[in-house]
Amino acid sequence: MPTIATFLQLLPKDFSGKAHRSTDGAVYCVVEGHGTALINDQPFAFAPQDIFVVPSWAKLRLTATEDTVLFSYSDRPVQMAMGILREAFLD
Repeated sequence: MPTIATFLQLLPKDFSGKAHRSTDGAVYCVVEGHGTALINDQPFAFAPQDIFVVPSWAKLRLTATEDTVLFSYSDRPVQMAMGILREAFLD
């Protein structure tokens, strides 16, 4: 059973995502671009080579001031297999 999920996201210039939360914790690595991760209403500006973590069930909203690429990984497959994954979209 795979235990780690990986994702590569492109956030276009002036992207403003909706807030959401999930039971899987995630680690984000900024490949390129600049933006802000609003984690539980606390802003964290990010730039290339930054790494930030979004804890389980923390509210996350992403924005980008230029084309941005984010790599992330989480324990989503394990939670899905166990039937305990939950998500909520807040906007």
